[in-house]
Amino acid sequence: MLRTRVGYCGGEKREPTYRSIGDHTEALSIDFDPTVLSFGDILEIFWQGHDFSRNHGSRQYRNALFFRNDEQQEATEASKPAGAATDIEPVGEFTIAEGYHQKYYLTRYREIRAFLESHYPTAKELADSAVATRLNAYLGSGMDRDWGRFLDELPEYGLPEEMEVEVRGMVG
Repeated sequence: MLRTRVGYCGGEKREPTYRSIGDHTEALSIDFDPTVLSFGDILEIFWQGHDFSRNHGSRQYRNALFFRNDEQQEATEASKPAGAATDIEPVGEFTIAEGYHQKYYLTRYREIRAFLESHYPTAKELADSAVATRLNAYLGSGMDRDWGRFLDELPEYGLPEEMEVEVRGMVG
C-alpha cells in the first residue's frame, strides 16, 4: 500500500466532520500499486479482518465497502461472503478526516508523531505521507509484518538519526 487516509464518504452532507458527520460513514481510503498488490488482494485482506456479523447500529460505523469504478464493483460483489451484512456502494465524494484521526496508531509514539506532524502540518499532508503510512502500518497494524524489509526501508523515511535508532530498538 502506498498511502491510507481516514475520512468520510457515502453521504450527501457537504464537508462532513467527526462532530457533524451527517449521513456519511467513516471509511479508509487506500492508494496502492496494482503491480505489487492487486485489488483482489486488498479485498481478501479486508474480508479476513472484517467482522461482518456485527451491526454497529449507526450509519457512521456501519459495515460498508466502497468502490470507485465498475471493475471494483464487480470484484467487490463477487468477493462478498454469503451472509455478509456489509453494504457495497460507490464511494462518491471522499472527505479527509481531521488530523487527529490520521495515522492513529502513531499516537502511541508521541515523538515520531510530533516529528511527522512538524513535516506534514495539515491533516491532508499527514494523510498523504507515504512515510507516515508505512510507519503507522508497521508500528501498529497487528498484521503480519516483514520487519527485515521495514528496517531496510527505514533510512529512506528521513527520520532524524536518533529517532531512527529508537525505532530500530522498538522492533529489533
